[in-house]
Parts: sequence; C-alpha cells; structure tokens
Amino acid sequence: MKRTIIAVTLAALMPGLAVAGDWPERPVTIVVPAGAGGGTDATARMLAERLRDKFGVPFNVVNQGQGGGVVGINTIKTAEADGYTIGVIYNFAHYAPMGQADFNASDFTPIAQYNFDPAGFNVRANSEWNSIGDALDAIKAAPADYSIACGGGCGGSWPIAAATLMSEWGIDLSQVRMIAGQGAAGALQDMVAGGFDVVPSSVPEAGALIQAGRVKSLAVFGSERLAAFPDIPTLSEQTDLDLTLGAWRGVVAPVGLDAEIAGELAEAMSDIVSDESWQAQMAERGFGVQWRDTEAFADFMASEEGSVREIVATLGL
Repeated sequence: MKRTIIAVTLAALMPGLAVAGDWPERPVTIVVPAGAGGGTDATARMLAERLRDKFGVPFNVVNQGQGGGVVGINTIKTAEADGYTIGVIYNFAHYAPMGQADFNASDFTPIAQYNFDPAGFNVRANSEWNSIGDALDAIKAAPADYSIACGGGCGGSWPIAAATLMSEWGIDLSQVRMIAGQGAAGALQDMVAGGFDVVPSSVPEAGALIQAGRVKSLAVFGSERLAAFPDIPTLSEQTDLDLTLGAWRGVVAPVGLDAEIAGELAEAMSDIVSDESWQAQMAERGFGVQWRDTEAFADFMASEEGSVREIVATLGL
C-alpha cells in the first residue's frame, strides 16, 4: 500500500513521469513533420481515428512541416518521453550529413512501420528509353548529359531511391545532374515541358500524366507490380537487381519511452495494420501497407541511416 501511495505521489509531483498502468489519461499528440494534405498527414489522421477508438482518448494530429520537416522531427525528438507525444516519421537520415539537423535513429523509440510506397522512374512519353535498362545504360555512358529532378529536395525519398539504383548500376553519382525542385507534381510538369529527363516519384503522383499519355514510368521499385498500374514492370523483372526502394512511414516516440507504453502502442498498431478495413482504406487512397514490428523497424531505421548517408556523401550533398 505504501509503495502505491509513493508512486502516485511521485507521479503527481513530476508531470513528465508517466505511470504506464494509467496511460493514456488525456489526449495524445501525433506530430506530423509535414504540411496538411499530403500523404504523411493523410495516413496520420487515419491512424489517429483508430488509435482513438483503441484507447478511448483523442489522438490529435499537429502538423509541423517547417524546414522540410526538421521542426516536426525535432519536436518528436525533444518531447517528454511520457507517451503523450508520438510522431509519424519518414526518411530522416539525410538531414545530418546535409547539415540541416542532427537526427539519428537512436534519438527515437521505434513503435512500428505501417507504410511503404515504391518509387517510380518516370520519363517523358516520347523518350527514346523504353526500359529501365535503356535509361540506366544511357546515363552511365554520359551521366552529365541528363537531368534528374529532386522534387522535394535531393535528400528526399524519391531521389535517394533513384540515386541508390544508379549507384547499383555502376553510374558515377558525382557526375549525375540532380536538380532540386518544388515537389514531384511541379517537376513532372517541368519534365513534360522539356525541363528534366527523369523524375523519380511515387507512381500515383505521376498517374494523371501517365493516363494522359504524357509520361511513362519505366519501372516501379517494389517487390510486385502496383494493382492500379499493372503495366509498369518491377526492377527485378527487368534487371538482376533485387531492390525495394521508396518512401516509408512509421510511428515513433521520444527515446526513453516506458516499455509498457511502447508495447501497448505497438500492439494497437499491429491490430490496426492487420485489419482488412485499414488495408482497404490505404489502398483506396493509393498508399501501400508495409508492416514492421518494433524490433524490425528499429533495425530498418538503422540500416536506412547507414545507406542513405552513404548515398548523400557520394552525391556530394
């Protein structure tokens, strides 16, 4: 009895200290390091509804996309590890080597990965390249002759996916012209007008232009073809490379989160992601489902950190 009284008294005196058995007693904030309306925001709001239903308290999405996501990721990193601030994270490994912020996988408590969207390799419809091999061979022969768009910045998921593929093909990345732009949509329009030779992006982002016959996607960087774009082959169908590259999203908390709270969140995420209605909702909105539990997600983030930083260094960013 005395131990219980002492524990409750300490919790009252120290607001930052969470008693796992009482969590959550009030609303939880989900920090989204992106603006409203994008894919990260959309999936976070879908999660928020289901987490609310699971735990019986509001899970409120707060958008902090300033600085290309730096503000939001830093908010997650520096928040109290009390279970009342969690966040949706994506590719973060490029910020440190590019001098934008100091984020490491070890700064977060991984909960689970729930999403992966493979990159697409998009060119103009009238491009002389009809396969990914044609494109890569041409770029390898004269890397400085072709321009590749970095729609959301050259450290983003899509250009890093393209750079990783080119590196695996033996292309000298130091000679490749990767040019920063203002997002994939704008870059695709610029390409159609003759401004770029290649725009890496998600295939759905290029979907309208593909359907209009103005853009063709030479490959999807996933393990299988996309149901909505069955005519676009995978990398493994066209090459001997077994690569899965693109954008991912997962839920994390500040480092030091109580293991019991982290476990409750991970269990809830497992239930959500395995639910058929969730999978259907994600598919309807064009998002891929990728499940990694806490341990696998931790390993994945550490691996991504190493590979992305290596590519960023090679690109001279």
